[in-house]
Amino acid sequence: MWTEPTKTGKVKFVEQFKNPLTLKYTRVSVTMDKKTNTTRKLAQQTLNKRIEEKLRYLEDGQIKEGVTFGELIEEFDQYYQPTVKSSTFASWENLKARILQNFRSDILVSKITNKYLTNTLEAMIYQRGYNNAYVGLIKCKINQLMRYAYRHDYIAAPIGQLEINWKRDNSAKNIEDKYLDDDEVKQVLEAVRAINPVYADVLMWQYLTGMRIGEVLALQVKKVFQETGKWFVKINCTLEYSKKRKSEFMISSTPKTQSSNRTILLPDKAVMIYQQYCLDKQPDDLLFSVKTKTGVFLHPFSIDNQLRRVQKSLDLAKPLSTHIFRHTHASKLAELGLPTELISKRLGHKDSTITRQIYLHVTKKTAARYSGLINSFDV
Repeated sequence: MWTEPTKTGKVKFVEQFKNPLTLKYTRVSVTMDKKTNTTRKLAQQTLNKRIEEKLRYLEDGQIKEGVTFGELIEEFDQYYQPTVKSSTFASWENLKARILQNFRSDILVSKITNKYLTNTLEAMIYQRGYNNAYVGLIKCKINQLMRYAYRHDYIAAPIGQLEINWKRDNSAKNIEDKYLDDDEVKQVLEAVRAINPVYADVLMWQYLTGMRIGEVLALQVKKVFQETGKWFVKINCTLEYSKKRKSEFMISSTPKTQSSNRTILLPDKAVMIYQQYCLDKQPDDLLFSVKTKTGVFLHPFSIDNQLRRVQKSLDLAKPLSTHIFRHTHASKLAELGLPTELISKRLGHKDSTITRQIYLHVTKKTAARYSGLINSFDV
């Protein structure tokens, strides 16, 4: 490190380093008020840190030492936010808070092992009371973080498969809690309709189509159309509402994920709902809307709150939310014998563990119900 004078009388401390990709030297500098042992020491520390930061982002295959797990998460934030919708990033922020509560932020990324990750995830299940499903979400994000770390030379090799010893429980009961049976659908919809008919029709639409609540509440009249005698709905956007005031809600230009872009066939009951709600509306108008001081959008949380009150009044053990009607749609398709690939395509899933679990559970129940019919075969 050396010093150079400045026009203002201050002292510029300068250091250089060799770029391993170009083999050329690059200067870094910091300006101090005066030249003393204290400022020299502070300048050296500052320049070393700047050089480390610059070298960190050079993907030359050399492992970058000294990067902590907390720093990795901060850097991942900057990369991740522009690539996803605000609702997806909001979900990540919630998971991130739990990750930082349970994983050491000061651990060096280069020292993280499968054993450490597995033990920490299992501790969340067995010592801290998190359920399997939530820890599964955390595990997916940890895998994503470590893939990012590998791509940016923070670890020497990809983290392998994390073999978690999941807590054994009544899995069949847990899966059954994800969807409603026919009697429960009828009960819930009747209870909601007695309070708010529009909410009831929104939920019925979900039940009939499997659409996400954001997709339903952003649905415009023009997105439903008739072709060769059949009715379809084109799904290519969603409602942006996470961490927004109702007056700030807006329709996004794209759906939640790329696989969410789809056009699906509408059953007759859904067509009847459409024909009822599209009357006197323009093509760009929302199909489901209520004009208030804060705008025309319905609030997903208001519908969820209504469902929680209905759950309590009906004394239902299953937790009610708008999403359960989407899962219920998947269960009905499974009962009809549609393969998981077609169900996932209709729901706009690239892959879904829950959908697959519901499919397997429902098809097993259906097989058990009709297995006795094999004995009726005769000639």
